[in-house]
Amino acid sequence: MNDLHLYETMPQEAFLLRFLKYGDSGYRIYPHWHEHVELHLILEGACTLKNGEEQIRLEAGDCAVINGNDLHQGCGGRCAFICLILSPDFFEHHRTVFQKKLRDPYVTELIQRITEGNLKMANLTSPEGRGYAYLLIAHLIKHYAVCSLSEAVYSQRFKKMNLINRALTYMNEHYDKPLSTRELAGMVHLSEGYFCQIFKETMGKTAVEYLNGLRVEKAEQLLRTTDMTVAQVAACCGFCDANYFSRTYKRIKHVTPRQTRQ
Repeated sequence: MNDLHLYETMPQEAFLLRFLKYGDSGYRIYPHWHEHVELHLILEGACTLKNGEEQIRLEAGDCAVINGNDLHQGCGGRCAFICLILSPDFFEHHRTVFQKKLRDPYVTELIQRITEGNLKMANLTSPEGRGYAYLLIAHLIKHYAVCSLSEAVYSQRFKKMNLINRALTYMNEHYDKPLSTRELAGMVHLSEGYFCQIFKETMGKTAVEYLNGLRVEKAEQLLRTTDMTVAQVAACCGFCDANYFSRTYKRIKHVTPRQTRQ
């Protein structure tokens, strides 16, 4: 989790299709975003994906669809899953926004055909792999498309994510320090008002809400894995007041820090 860069730079070599297959393991994926569409097909177990502002519970047979430029992270659970990454080049001049969770035997079959016979990271460049990918995309567009973004709108979303990316990275690396929206705005050379505006538009919540959510996630990990007191956990996660920490934690997690520990 050190040196976290929320924007994931894809490898220099061009690829249309890439996949990774994971065995039964902890579903902890650092927060990041990219232009590519990413699918997670859960084979066994259960996990929780945070896709944008939505917490999505996934079980065997479910498929999560992460749209381009959506911030996402794996929040826990144990599962075996296939991660399929589709280049924006598949989608030509428009960017389709898909439903974020689905359960469809045909989607499962196509993803398994794409990855069949491969057990590690691979770039799929064969006509067969691309053919199945196009069948998959056509099926998703027909049955699970929410809307389609023009190139101009898509480009605008990308530029906004780029603007706040440095601030997001800094928040994830320094959540335990005092942070203000003025400081974060100055870091990306924006006025405080405009920074707060595009942050809310892009992330679906204010910078303060995002930071408190991040701190609470870190606190939950410490409560589950250490013997630190609640006050010590609060201090380690950037809360200067233990009572404020407890109230914030309960509002987000719907349980108290002590209940989490128990």
